[in-house]
Amino acid sequence: MVRVLLAIWAGKLAGATLRALGRAGTHVPGIIARKVHPGIIGAIAHPPRVIAVTGTNGKTTASNLLAAALAAQDQRVASNRNGSNLAAGVTATLISAVDWRGRSRVDVGVFEMDERSAKLILPGLRPDVLVGLNLTRDSIKRNAHPAYIAWILSSAVPSTTTLVLNADDLLVAGIGGDDNPRVFFAVDRMPTDGDRPSGAAVDVTICPVCDHGLTWDYWRYNHIGAAHCEACGFRSPEAAYRAREVDAAARRVVLDLDGETRTAALVNENIVNVYNQVAVAAALGVLGFDRDTVAAAFDELAPPETRFMTDAVGSTRVVRILTKGLVGVACSRAFDYLRSFPGRKSIVLSIDEVSERTADVENTAWTYDADYDYLADDSIRQIVVGGIRRHDQALRLAIAGVDPERIVTVESETDTADVVTLDGIDAVFNLHSVHNAELTGTPVQARLRARLADREAATR
Repeated sequence: MVRVLLAIWAGKLAGATLRALGRAGTHVPGIIARKVHPGIIGAIAHPPRVIAVTGTNGKTTASNLLAAALAAQDQRVASNRNGSNLAAGVTATLISAVDWRGRSRVDVGVFEMDERSAKLILPGLRPDVLVGLNLTRDSIKRNAHPAYIAWILSSAVPSTTTLVLNADDLLVAGIGGDDNPRVFFAVDRMPTDGDRPSGAAVDVTICPVCDHGLTWDYWRYNHIGAAHCEACGFRSPEAAYRAREVDAAARRVVLDLDGETRTAALVNENIVNVYNQVAVAAALGVLGFDRDTVAAAFDELAPPETRFMTDAVGSTRVVRILTKGLVGVACSRAFDYLRSFPGRKSIVLSIDEVSERTADVENTAWTYDADYDYLADDSIRQIVVGGIRRHDQALRLAIAGVDPERIVTVESETDTADVVTLDGIDAVFNLHSVHNAELTGTPVQARLRARLADREAATR
């Protein structure tokens, strides 16, 4: 117990020092605490209820939505809402959730967890609920095939944890052991779905039981959809929680909530965020909240602005989307959403890997796991690419069929906002990565808005 308290005190003092110096350092207290007590995640007092959220894409948004929904129900929530999701970040959040005597001072902990770090986190954290969103191709610099990541999760999850899993992702739907209770969520077939996979990355094609080829009831993207095997009868799990009748114009969605139906506000029409919403609904249901409370939880919720934001300046929309560099599937989802957005569009594209500015070297092979051909759509009038890898991005765009006359390269990521055309455009898109969200995404957004405001003022 003495060592636990020493780790807590060391972490709290480190956090207080960083705040006094005006620094964030969201994971540093956890690094220090783990030096003092390597097993601190399991030894420290946990909140009475612990929920972990993991997956390749959407875990920051989903965990933030879940934390906000619980806080709206007068729950005292501890959450690593800034996305510090490795073992050190989870440790820092656990330390913030106890007092100086090591006693929990919150009602619930919501922990975003990097899926690759499951073995370092899950055995000690012992979550009551683990939400699994998806498992798709991630950075080839740190992850293997997503089936390997599913194995890591399965080998680390405690048998007492209730699993809330995406039935439309056969990799994530299969994690865990025989003893784990499972609850599934899904999104019903949509008008844009197909019946056979296509695109740059498809990671599930054969039956996990008998190795015959799968037949798709509906296919959405990558390996996301509903499938069955005609040889052995295997099929995607039945989901107790479903999103259906997604009405982007009215910003409403019909939710099936374990046998009852409710209409709720649509948090965001991007399909990844539709999955995030129904995952949150399923988690709230598993936690015991009634159906009306679950549906009403979405009335005031929205994705974090650094992940997604759309507003208008005059008649022009300004859309900001997190587009995870090094993760082809995540980029494909952003590109597909952009293509489907109505009207004439121009794009600022800044999805470099920030570490390359210092000492690292980015492997650009990931760009060929992304469906850049979505950006060859005639509604996209111009793409301005900034950053160190601008020429690699321009080449990839040209290979994908984008007219080179529509591609502009700029050395500075932020100067892109001054170069992109706004004339005759209905929407301008600001695509940035996780690592440059504040450094690039925020100033680009501000500059685009200022340019549009100046143009509006000049026309009055």
